[in-house]
Amino acid sequence: MKDFLLYASVVVLFLVCLLVVLIILMQRPSANAGMGSALGGGAAESVFGGESANVLSKMTTTLTVILFILSFGLYLGFVAREKKAPSALPPAAVTTTKPATPEVPAATTATTPAAPAPTVPATTAPAAPAAKAPEAPKVPAVPAPAK
Repeated sequence: MKDFLLYASVVVLFLVCLLVVLIILMQRPSANAGMGSALGGGAAESVFGGESANVLSKMTTTLTVILFILSFGLYLGFVAREKKAPSALPPAAVTTTKPATPEVPAATTATTPAAPAPTVPATTAPAAPAAKAPEAPKVPAVPAPAK
């Protein structure tokens, strides 16, 4: 839910930015020159009446304050989100691994030697050579030193 609110606030911030740009461009300059008159500064006067300069300056101030507050709030929200995000390998989870050695059962106490297994001669010709099984990755014999 917090992610939704953060990203919805980003969209609102984008819209406020566009409104600030448009409001600033609608303002009529003191001299009849510049971007305000080129992009329809007179249109704002017909929409807002004779007090258009006063209304546009109040809207500019209000939207600019909203822009700064929203920007700072989003900064705090994304910083808090990054601190709570789990890292790939937390320091406590890093462990040293031992080299893989097959376990050898303890020697039995029997005094008689084991009988050799009977050998059976192969009577059939071998088929196509079997595909070689991939080797397991080599594990270093000495674990890496802890930092």
